[in-house]
Amino acid sequence: MVASGAGTRLEELAHDVFDVVTRFCLEAPRSRRRSGDLKDIEFLTLSLLYHREPLIVGDLQRQLGVLPAQMSRIIRSLETRDCPLISCRINLHDKRKIDVVLTAAGRVAFQEHQAARVRVVAAMLEKLSEEDREGLRQLVQKISATLESSPTEG
Repeated sequence: MVASGAGTRLEELAHDVFDVVTRFCLEAPRSRRRSGDLKDIEFLTLSLLYHREPLIVGDLQRQLGVLPAQMSRIIRSLETRDCPLISCRINLHDKRKIDVVLTAAGRVAFQEHQAARVRVVAAMLEKLSEEDREGLRQLVQKISATLESSPTEG
């Protein structure tokens, strides 16, 4: 199938956006990971819970796109720290399911990890003109609205 000019431009734009997001992620503080630092997948797990808890283990797994064994390792890692970042309990409506919620320490860990990354992004955005930042803000709001209206798929 031959892509149309508009389709090609759309795919190129999608690649450009993906590349920029990837570069933003790579610019985040990447000092040698100390014991207890969050891995990216652990941060994503905390983020999902921060925005919508409780979540069932299976829902977390599907949204993260990981295998059941990987999800078990992530849960264990977040739950067995000196200060656990999550707590698991049997679902009240279906005893076969496990609900996962953030602990107070998990909220703090999420917020601190996020703040460090936001500082890096803010430093990059500071280099843009005020007009460019306003245009970017409007585009981000539109993309965010699109994401809000789209169902999450694994």
